[in-house]
Amino acid sequence: MNVIVKTFAAISVFAIALAGCSSYSEIAKWESNATVNDGEVPVASFVTQNFSYELLWCIPLCTGLPWTEGAGDDGIVDEYNVRLFANEATIDANLATLNHALDLVGSHRITQLKTVEDDSKAWSLFLINRHEVRTQCLILPDTPKPKDK
Repeated sequence: MNVIVKTFAAISVFAIALAGCSSYSEIAKWESNATVNDGEVPVASFVTQNFSYELLWCIPLCTGLPWTEGAGDDGIVDEYNVRLFANEATIDANLATLNHALDLVGSHRITQLKTVEDDSKAWSLFLINRHEVRTQCLILPDTPKPKDK
């Protein structure tokens, strides 16, 4: 039994070390000439990705905390927030981050929303799995421009 506890502790420490960059979010505002949706110009792009590490593909070891209003209003600040024995790498968590980013930009219109879940990266003879959830979109102006007739 003592060997199992030591092995689990070693795997947990390894996963925590990997979790240092387990959450990433960014809002990029720019002046763009590119248009989408019949001539609308996006005001910003948004991307967030969160990772969780699981033992044997089912036991959560650690996860990054998605960015929310606690990060400040000057933009997204990446911090090394890690939660042990939890899984915050979910689509719902990413969409909560997106909602807060939309509040910061001042618009709640988006286009080209894409969310991807990936379980393809495993380490240590497939004992530890990294689950990734990535969400990205373009943020449009709050009021659409009237179409030319």
